[in-house]
Amino acid sequence: MIQVRYEPELLAYMKEKGRKNISVEVASSHASDFEVTEIFLRFVRDSQADYLCRKQRYRSIQTEIGRVLLPPYRLEYDDTITFGLKKYWIFRHVTFDGIRL
Repeated sequence: MIQVRYEPELLAYMKEKGRKNISVEVASSHASDFEVTEIFLRFVRDSQADYLCRKQRYRSIQTEIGRVLLPPYRLEYDDTITFGLKKYWIFRHVTFDGIRL
């Protein structure tokens, strides 16, 4: 079973913004000379989370904060996934550790 951890900075941000569900997705560029594929994280509402689980067959891990939605296609997961928050000037993005392509 996969354990999910949140760093304190991310927990504070999620509480401030009223966010509770994180979707893990794979994003690819198809419009360039070289293909780039990377893991992309985004916050989703409960209705979007329900849709991803029901229609797209995402796997849901319930945490004390909300849900983490993992895609149905193959990714590699460690026993513990850690989510954090990185800030650069006015920009913020969710970081992760324990997930690989």
